Amino acid sequence: MKKIGLVAIVAVCLLTGAGFGSAMSYGSDETLPPGFNVGGIPLGGQPPEAALETIRARIADLEGIKVSIDPESLGGSDRQDEASGGNAGIAALGLRELGLRIGAEEAVRAIERRRAYSWWERARLRAAGERGETFGITVSWDEDALKREAEAAWGTLVDEEGRDASRTIDDEDRVVYVPEKPRRRIDLSSVFEQIRGLEPDSLADEGGENVRLVRASVERFPPAITEAMLREEGIDRKIVEFSTSFATSGEGRSHNVTAAAMALNDTLLMPGEVFEYGKIVEKAEKEYGYMEAPVILKGKLTPGIGGGICQVSSTLYNAALLTGLEIVERRNHSLPVAYLPRGLDATFASGYVNFKFRNSTGKQLLIRTVVKDKTVTVKLFGTMPDNVSYRTETAELKVNAPKTVYVAGESVAPGGQRVLQQGANGYVVESYLVKTVDGVAAERKRLSRDTYRAQDTLIAVHPDDPRLAPEGGQKPAPESGEGGQPQPPAEDGEIVEPV
Repeated sequence: MKKIGLVAIVAVCLLTGAGFGSAMSYGSDETLPPGFNVGGIPLGGQPPEAALETIRARIADLEGIKVSIDPESLGGSDRQDEASGGNAGIAALGLRELGLRIGAEEAVRAIERRRAYSWWERARLRAAGERGETFGITVSWDEDALKREAEAAWGTLVDEEGRDASRTIDDEDRVVYVPEKPRRRIDLSSVFEQIRGLEPDSLADEGGENVRLVRASVERFPPAITEAMLREEGIDRKIVEFSTSFATSGEGRSHNVTAAAMALNDTLLMPGEVFEYGKIVEKAEKEYGYMEAPVILKGKLTPGIGGGICQVSSTLYNAALLTGLEIVERRNHSLPVAYLPRGLDATFASGYVNFKFRNSTGKQLLIRTVVKDKTVTVKLFGTMPDNVSYRTETAELKVNAPKTVYVAGESVAPGGQRVLQQGANGYVVESYLVKTVDGVAAERKRLSRDTYRAQDTLIAVHPDDPRLAPEGGQKPAPESGEGGQPQPPAEDGEIVEPV
């Protein structure tokens, strides 16, 4: 019996030792249990440190995937040419730079817990046939970083400033059009979506060094003004020009002619718009001011303010006639002017007489003026048939001889006389406009019938001279036709005409 008891004790000890040894063996095994899976990667049998390193490496690999813009998607941009033969010249960014964050926090916590188990807990779990868990991953985006980094790297790949079409007139009076250019800019909105689509579903997804190309679109912003729009306005060419000279004018009159011409320059008339010269006169006075120069008052030239501005209106009148425009209001001066044939002048008197015409071309009409070498030139740019032209004709109907008028002159000796004003004929004139089509006169119409008053010959004689009127004659007259103060717009019912 004693032998049997001893054998039993030894057997129990052996069995207990074997179990303890087995438990010690299980407890010393720190590897993850079979079936332990993180983001699609089996990590069973790996030590916790190795498993953690594997997870970190896979996350870094996936977050490090490079992304760039497919150059072929940029159309005809210059950067496509730079990128030909690959993706040269276009930056490649990692997904992490673009805001991608991959997490496996739950799996990491589970691994960390296992590292804290005692050998006895590990042995017990292993003896119980422990199977590993399956863990997923989390994916998030820093949207601000995505947009900021993408804009910084690719926002200027296509960034071409656009321009409106323009129309200029060169020194040779040619109308020059510069075509519009639409603004072109890369549109990254679809790029953001494509980049988000590169986020991994698991840690088992493919990483690697290959650059993933995403396609970008190029936005085109149309200009506000196109060449077609400008051409439709009808400023096709210079259709006519007309010049008059003021070579004999003094400083004041030359200044006034120039001021009125500068105020008129670049006037643009819409189709059907009526031009009013009075507005140009006001503009010139406001911007440049007028100087003293001869005007017509009471049938003779006398110093006044604004003399010369009617030379600009008269020059414009002739340009308008040669374009066939509709004349709305026009009147001749009371005396002939030296710079144009009788019947072709257009006077202006503030508050009394205006010069107006209508832009009857059906398109826009641009007025340009040039003052050079004491010559004022009016140029009209617009639309007019190439085979149509106009010319003016005048016909003298009547000549009125001047009268001789004697006036008292206190300083004239008895029997003597002094000529104060040399007389000049008056005229009645008709003017005509002839329209020519294909070189053949097609129409001739009368424009106006104008009367220019004769200028009396004024002779100063002694107050007792019998040639004076019986009533005692005129009051003593100035002994010169010049001098005196600038005249107001009207005097004793007589209008002032600034020739």
